[in-house]
Amino acid sequence: MRAKSKRRLEAERLRLDEGLSYNEISARMNISKSTLSYWLRDLALTPEHEERLKMRLQDNRQSFAARAWPINRERHASARRAAYQVGLDVVNSLPDDRSVHELAFAMLYLGEGTKAGNRVLLGSTSPAILRYTLWALRRLYDVAESEITCRLHLITAAEHLEPVLREWWAHQLGISLDRFHPTTYDRRHRETTLTDDYHGVCEVLRLDTYLQQRILGVAYGYLASLSSEKTQKKPAGQDTTNGPAMGGTGLEPVDLSDVNAAL
Repeated sequence: MRAKSKRRLEAERLRLDEGLSYNEISARMNISKSTLSYWLRDLALTPEHEERLKMRLQDNRQSFAARAWPINRERHASARRAAYQVGLDVVNSLPDDRSVHELAFAMLYLGEGTKAGNRVLLGSTSPAILRYTLWALRRLYDVAESEITCRLHLITAAEHLEPVLREWWAHQLGISLDRFHPTTYDRRHRETTLTDDYHGVCEVLRLDTYLQQRILGVAYGYLASLSSEKTQKKPAGQDTTNGPAMGGTGLEPVDLSDVNAAL
């Protein structure tokens, strides 16, 4: 059996008597952790020393997490900003063409609008979405102001605020109060506490079966065209810019400079 060096004996003493970790012994004696692992692997710690090392490990993890949290938060925030900018770049690359805007509104309507009945109806808690809906009805489809109405839906707990909320929505949408139908209430809702940002749900309505079908035709036609691309290759050089996927409107582009201001 080979004699142990003084450095090894000192490392063993620090481990057994003081219960130091490999990191602590390595820092104190300038010995690599791999060497310490070989020297000390058969030495058992006392329960008190094990508890000390366990608590120290927890403290180190908490300290690391506290230091890492701001760094990770900024890293993720930066990644989100970069991803958002990619989306903005997509918008900036789109042609200012009426068929593009009609497709955009059709896809929004497919997700949020009413598909049944004889009407174009879209409800939302977002004034921006409804301002865009009003813009689309007026600018894309030449719907007159007199043909557009609104309706407010509230929970029962907000009934006493109905006049204030109706005026809030009228101001947000730039539409007169006389264009609002009587407000409806959700009597099934048991909530009695209202948050400061509660404004209910507002609907924008235009009675027009054919306009509803045109909008849905654009949306479903676009989806169908994407499905067909998987099974049918388009002829080389074929121009599909104004084909069924875009509704084939053949309409002239419109000036959209007021959209951002409206939203």
